[in-house]
Amino acid sequence: MDSKTIYSFLHEHFLFNCLTDEELGQIMPLFKPIVLEKGEVLYRTGFPGRNFFLIVSGKIILQDDNQNSSVINAKGHFGEQAIFKEGLRIETAQALEKSVILAVNKRGFMAILSAYPSIKSRISGMKNSATILQNHEFPWIGTNETVRFVDRKHINVFYTQMMLPLVFLILTGIGAVLLKLNLGLFLPITFLIFCSWSIWLWLDWRNDFYFVTSERAAWVEKVLWLHDQRREVPLQSILSVNISTNQMQRLFGYGDVIVRTYTGNIPMRNTAHPKILLDLISEAQEIAKTRAQRIETANINQTIRTRLGLSGNSTSPETDPEFTDLEMEGGPQLTETITPLQEFINLFRARYELNGVINYRKHAFVLIRNSWWLLLAFAGLGVSFFARLVGLLTYPSLLLILILIAVNLTSLGYVFADWANDRFQITDKYIIDLDRKPFGRETKRSALLENVLSLDYKRENIIQRLFDFGTVAINVGDIQLDFEHVAHPITVQNEIFERYNTAVKQKELKDAHHRRDDMVEFLAAYHKESTNEPPDPESEDPSIEY
Repeated sequence: MDSKTIYSFLHEHFLFNCLTDEELGQIMPLFKPIVLEKGEVLYRTGFPGRNFFLIVSGKIILQDDNQNSSVINAKGHFGEQAIFKEGLRIETAQALEKSVILAVNKRGFMAILSAYPSIKSRISGMKNSATILQNHEFPWIGTNETVRFVDRKHINVFYTQMMLPLVFLILTGIGAVLLKLNLGLFLPITFLIFCSWSIWLWLDWRNDFYFVTSERAAWVEKVLWLHDQRREVPLQSILSVNISTNQMQRLFGYGDVIVRTYTGNIPMRNTAHPKILLDLISEAQEIAKTRAQRIETANINQTIRTRLGLSGNSTSPETDPEFTDLEMEGGPQLTETITPLQEFINLFRARYELNGVINYRKHAFVLIRNSWWLLLAFAGLGVSFFARLVGLLTYPSLLLILILIAVNLTSLGYVFADWANDRFQITDKYIIDLDRKPFGRETKRSALLENVLSLDYKRENIIQRLFDFGTVAINVGDIQLDFEHVAHPITVQNEIFERYNTAVKQKELKDAHHRRDDMVEFLAAYHKESTNEPPDPESEDPSIEY
């Protein structure tokens, strides 16, 4: 690995891209390249922490004695914790594949941090991110999804919010003295309110996160007991990322990161490390694009070699599993059949899956909210009916009560059918919003999964938080599909995102297949023409004159 390659890598790495060319030239000699073969161990648990590492290519797994592990990919870094703590390594570092890394010793690393505080700030931000991931669970993160960075709002946001309860405490204290109230009783109550309010604000501040992953950028907001929401946008749908700051934010080193998409802006307000967020979103986009180009280039090369009959494997492990043909010769695909009992049970389910289509209904709370007065009326009519039978009531007549019960049951059936007929579906290609009124109009809105630009979910009040239902908003170009009042909106959003990823990857693979086929046919024709021998002039008929 030559110095030019090292310089280029450092220049593009988010930890060092804030340095000038001259500053990069000064620190570049401190980094030494190391090549690890697959399975080779870099260091083991208990080794002294003497170096800081950057991964140029490949993957490194860090695993402690309790079998807890994390995988560091290209452009990642590790090894700084043992240097900061001046202790021993608490994990073993091993290469999962052939890897190239850059190492800088402890003395050089500390010199870099001392000379360039911006790098120290970025490493500190990454350390805070790792701490957040260790202390919190985020079940919506995909199995194969890597979290690059997690950030909170700056602590100044909490201090600013604390001004209101502080003013409340001071004013109520002054008021109690001026009004000559019982201070022994009044002040403890006021102080308890102040403490409760402060704790609530603290927990509220701690529950807001900004994410950059290998697949998306996301903002998670939770207002304790009242509201929670997650807004996210796939990396492919991000048009640009900008930082906006005011004078106060610039003074304390925080700001707003504005993620611009086709459907508008997603603001990440008052983030503590705006430059890290911006750089890592851009870097994640570039990594995803580079990985896709590398896979496509490898597949093109393999396809060309196969088509021209050159040596090499006849199949591409990158694509073949994605294109498993489910069509069976001699007829269409088999479809899943269900019994009438199962179909009846599905009427009451908030979520069920049939023939690969995920179906959602609105939460049962919505049904109860729309029919509670009919249920009360039914209970009243039932009591009246039995009271009339045993003679406790002389009015109204049994016939009138039966008619009212029939009307009530019909109304309940209408409300239930209206609730059951509102469905939201996710297929392998489409998201669908079905709205059908009993004996009335049916409305169907749909959009291609691959056209999804952003996903939001929200639970707007304590009732929705308590019963775990809310609305998932899917932005598709100039329209928005709302999965209203669905149960477990976080899970719904995750399932949409997973199917979106699958649809996008399938589309990209199909487009790549078409491009490869066109290119290979052209090259095959060229190869055929170039290998044909020109005719021998001596074998031509001499009688033919030109």
